[in-house]
Amino acid sequence: MKRFARFLLFAGLIALAVGCASKGPVVVKPPTVIVNEFKSLSFTPTLMKFEAKILIGNIMSADLDLQKVDYAMDLYDQQVFADSFTGVYRIDAEGNETVTFPLQISMSDLMAQAPDLLAEGSLRVRFRGQVFTAAKYGMDPVSFAQTLTIPIPKLPDVVYVGSRGEPFSDSFRLNFQVTNTNNFPFTLTDVKTFLVINGKRYSLLRTHESVEAKPGETVPVMLRMENAPGKTLSMALNLLQHPNPEFDITGSVTFNTPYGWIFIPMSLRETIR
Repeated sequence: MKRFARFLLFAGLIALAVGCASKGPVVVKPPTVIVNEFKSLSFTPTLMKFEAKILIGNIMSADLDLQKVDYAMDLYDQQVFADSFTGVYRIDAEGNETVTFPLQISMSDLMAQAPDLLAEGSLRVRFRGQVFTAAKYGMDPVSFAQTLTIPIPKLPDVVYVGSRGEPFSDSFRLNFQVTNTNNFPFTLTDVKTFLVINGKRYSLLRTHESVEAKPGETVPVMLRMENAPGKTLSMALNLLQHPNPEFDITGSVTFNTPYGWIFIPMSLRETIR
């Protein structure tokens, strides 16, 4: 029995030694890096927002430690900003990690490149960078890059059709025709208007459903009055308390497109006499 136990122990040691010998030293290999997503999210009169994602793949049979990711964004081949991201983690053997980058470009930077914008008729941005592994590996950084070209959105043509119902009542409606002047579809998701009298804001007209428009298509859009008990009386009292009240008509129009959200604010200030 003792001889049999010794035999099993000896056999196990041999198997362990053979297994260790078969693995050998870990071969150091640089990771693979690809940009697996780069898209625009939204456009406002002051800012354009984007999002990019890179996929880092560890092709080694051992864990991989990362140091940082340097990244930058170019607008018409001119760098608009650059930064470093150090929140990368150790990647398991033959594993991968996705890193997400929120990006933005100011409209002032875009206007500075107006000649390129007019020449190309579209917005061309480039996301690029390098992934640095830990210094102990002695590996060169791995580069990545991807270019995104976006048609410049055009404002739709809006034609007033008519109104019905009593103004400032629940029955009040405004009807418009909206023509999509772009070569891509959009969905008009929301129109909001407000009346601000001497600093007090009252909700006025807004859409109550989304409207889709194909390229070149004209669609009807209806704004309905948003009323609440006491709102009309409050507006009347506000006007009576000020001999020359100031008012603002404010609001916003929101579109959803294949290239992100487009947000357009509107504002008008007048004095009632």
